[in-house]
Amino acid sequence: MKKLIAATALTALFATGAFAEGVQAYNRTAMEAMAGGDTAVVDIMMDEEGNDREDADFQARWDAATPEQQAKLKDTCAKGIEDKVEFSDTGATRCTIVTTN
Repeated sequence: MKKLIAATALTALFATGAFAEGVQAYNRTAMEAMAGGDTAVVDIMMDEEGNDREDADFQARWDAATPEQQAKLKDTCAKGIEDKVEFSDTGATRCTIVTTN
């Protein structure tokens, strides 16, 4: 999954426009709701205050996540994309990457 972070820069160029017309805020509460209350899944992307994790921290947590947690994060991101969540640039890029891998 080292390609996950490497693809971030390229994906950021394409993802930002796709998430520009959001109708729901991107925050920890919203992500937890989309994850069905699974805080461990949201912890992969966000810290306790709802800030996006640094790249290395995100990568380490993604790599350490179980296949079920990874699948749940993919589903959570897909729901966020479908619901037109106003992702941060980092959140948008990561959700695009995890849902396409």
